[in-house]
Amino acid sequence: MRNLSFGFTHTLSIKTSSAAILALLASGAACGSYDVDEGSLNDAELALEAAASGSSAVSGTVSGVGTSVGVGTGVGATGTGGFDSSVVASSTGVGTGGSTSSSVTGVGGGAGVGGGDPATTGVGGGDPGDPPPVGPPAVGFWQLDDCNAATTALFDSSSNGNTATRSANVACAQGVSGLGVAFNKDNDKILVDDDASFTFGQHLAVAAWVKPTAVSGSTPRTIVQEKGGGETSFSLDIRNSQARFTVTLTSGRTVTSRAPIQAGVWTHVAGIYDGTFVRLFLNGEQVGQISAAGTLHDIDAPIRIGNNVQKERFTGLLDEVWLSASPTTAFEIAQLSCLRRPTTAVVTPESSGLVAPNTPVAYQIAVTNNDVGSCPGRDYFLDIFSPSGGINVSGDPSFFPGVLPGSTATFPVTVTGTEDADPGSHVIPFSVIDFNSPEFIVASGALDFELAEPTGCFVRTSREIFVKDLSVVEDPLRTTFNGPPGDPRTGAWTFARLMEDMAPTPADAPAMVEELFSTWLTDQVVNGFTVPARTAIQQVVLDEWPRSPDGALDLRQAPLLLLGIVNRIDVRNLAEGHAGEGRFVFGVVSQGFPQQFTVILEYKLPASTEADVLDWANDWHALGSLPFPSEAYNAALQDITTRFAGRNAAPGKPNGSSLGQLRTNEIALAGPWELREFVLSPDTGFLRPETVKLTPDLGFDGSPTLADFVNQNEAAIIAEQHTVPDTFQGNPFLGGSSFNNLTAWTAPGILNNEARHKFSLNTCNGCHGAQETGTGFLHVNPRSLGNEASLSGFMTGITVGDPVSGEPRTLNDLRRRNQDMTALVCEPAPTFAALRAAPTGGAAAAAAASRSAFIRRGIGRVH
Repeated sequence: MRNLSFGFTHTLSIKTSSAAILALLASGAACGSYDVDEGSLNDAELALEAAASGSSAVSGTVSGVGTSVGVGTGVGATGTGGFDSSVVASSTGVGTGGSTSSSVTGVGGGAGVGGGDPATTGVGGGDPGDPPPVGPPAVGFWQLDDCNAATTALFDSSSNGNTATRSANVACAQGVSGLGVAFNKDNDKILVDDDASFTFGQHLAVAAWVKPTAVSGSTPRTIVQEKGGGETSFSLDIRNSQARFTVTLTSGRTVTSRAPIQAGVWTHVAGIYDGTFVRLFLNGEQVGQISAAGTLHDIDAPIRIGNNVQKERFTGLLDEVWLSASPTTAFEIAQLSCLRRPTTAVVTPESSGLVAPNTPVAYQIAVTNNDVGSCPGRDYFLDIFSPSGGINVSGDPSFFPGVLPGSTATFPVTVTGTEDADPGSHVIPFSVIDFNSPEFIVASGALDFELAEPTGCFVRTSREIFVKDLSVVEDPLRTTFNGPPGDPRTGAWTFARLMEDMAPTPADAPAMVEELFSTWLTDQVVNGFTVPARTAIQQVVLDEWPRSPDGALDLRQAPLLLLGIVNRIDVRNLAEGHAGEGRFVFGVVSQGFPQQFTVILEYKLPASTEADVLDWANDWHALGSLPFPSEAYNAALQDITTRFAGRNAAPGKPNGSSLGQLRTNEIALAGPWELREFVLSPDTGFLRPETVKLTPDLGFDGSPTLADFVNQNEAAIIAEQHTVPDTFQGNPFLGGSSFNNLTAWTAPGILNNEARHKFSLNTCNGCHGAQETGTGFLHVNPRSLGNEASLSGFMTGITVGDPVSGEPRTLNDLRRRNQDMTALVCEPAPTFAALRAAPTGGAAAAAAASRSAFIRRGIGRVH
């Protein structure tokens, strides 16, 4: 629905009488619209005549677009007129009121002055609350695009066959829409022979696009006119720098509405006569309204365009001439005054030139609304993505609403290529979408980005840190049981094989898995906190899971799909006997589609020395130099995963498994989002519920207890090497599960907002929350077969305003992990290492100590 607005600054409400009207006229408060030289009464005579007759006397013109005022008349809601309620009309009045006065309260709307429903609003009688009209049938529509030197005929697009004929001197020229015509010589004219369809009675609407080269002077400059034999039915013209719409009534009265018009610019000029008012429109907005009850003087005369028999010639360009004998609304005139043009998009720079990896390139996509006239603004949305792995594209804002005709919206876009991307030229396509446009995609283009070959030692994130390429997660042998039974590749990365290697015995795996998922069926008490049941696990998971003939879960048909294999060496802690973690991320797929439910198996990378840590780092790093995708790569990755996830990977641990914890994130069972954690029980060898690490029970959010904990552990929290104990201040503290309301952890009394941020960032629900990381909960989104899992902005790069201070924080966890890995396997960056330990002693000793501390302990973040 088109939203029309006007720039009136005052609403006029006046109680008036005929004497008051005369005073207004005498003072010039309302300028005369009836001129003696047009065969009409002058202003004073007209007002006196109205007062004597009790009719609705009307005068008024507009001193500027949308600025004229008026006084309404009427009796009750229908406004039949009366001596004590005579009216000066205007483009701002809607007649209302009773027998002795009326109040002008609208904007050229409703039924106009002195009549109609006072509740009706709109623009000159159109109701913007109505659905967009189809439009009245035209008796003639000369778009003039067929203007050519071979013929003087101009086709009538209304299908009425009212062909126009131009004089030979009328030149074809560029119009506002395609071709138009230029009037430059005295004898230039366009004529449409008289036709029975040119009988207007009480309904006439006429419109044209004009670009006059001159508007001054007292001689009328004809736009469209029906005139012949010394008689005129109507005229749309320009005179004394004003556009004018004039009608002649059967009573002999001539009524004119006028408003200023500029030379040298395209303007849509239109007039409506409806048996009651003469209304003038410029660029789709009503700018004049004059009372003129009656019918049009019917004459047998041609329609004259651009000139008449008196050679009152228009000077300039004409286009899109439209004529109707049907009821016409202001909204329909507004539609005519809107010419849709293709949106254009220009990219700066045209090309990035050759850039090194991790070098951001700023582009600007300038999107221009080329519509002409009173079209509503367009709502532009930029849809852009990278078709190449390792090419990161970001932009903010990506939506510009209400871009007006002739205006440009500029979308900033930043492109960065990482070491994961293939060097060379990358074409990044984009589309500009206008959801209100029939064509939907209104512009398109592409960014040209050229990436240089990386040099020196570097880490490929997608091959060494977070592997989610379909060649891995849908490996035809390792992610299925379709291979030979004796082949070690068969089923190596399936949920079934991982559970069999984790359970006390492979035969125990189905029972262990069923017991795991059955914990959702009943309330669980963990660290003194009750974790409520979510019984939908039965329908979403257990009922969907095929069973073996003995009734056990058939793990080989588990409703879980591998999403990624992850290197988390950044959470290493040699004091705890590990070099970080290796992870398998699965998504639940049931009831025919991927669920908002992920299951993450998080294994410790066994290590006891700094050399062990570096061995793990170098093995992960070696993956980046292998052909990809390839069997060689997948085989090398399987060697690594077997070392941390295979049976007896950690002798001395429960079941010999190196599993640190199994975590689940879901909202598929109930709201809100919930994270749970499980560990292998040393007593039963099965998985049991465990506290969620680094995350207090949600009841402590906003509490003095939370403020005390953050303040007392400020330094460790800022270094991201803190722990959250099971109990604090003598009470259970660490949560039994983590409910996620997508907010951040805060509390009155926290002294250091950086500590608050780092604490919140390391909790389950803070890290997975919209306020702290801009995340809608999941960092790894479920997928269906054949589609690669997508990652959150927290993982790939996002800027989020701090929920307390408002300061922008740029988060990119994969980049952080890449930096950590690079510092392990490449020449260490002193500035990076210096963050891990303060120098003591000599420079060499300090560097060595710093390097050692860095190898032994990473950032303690677990998410």
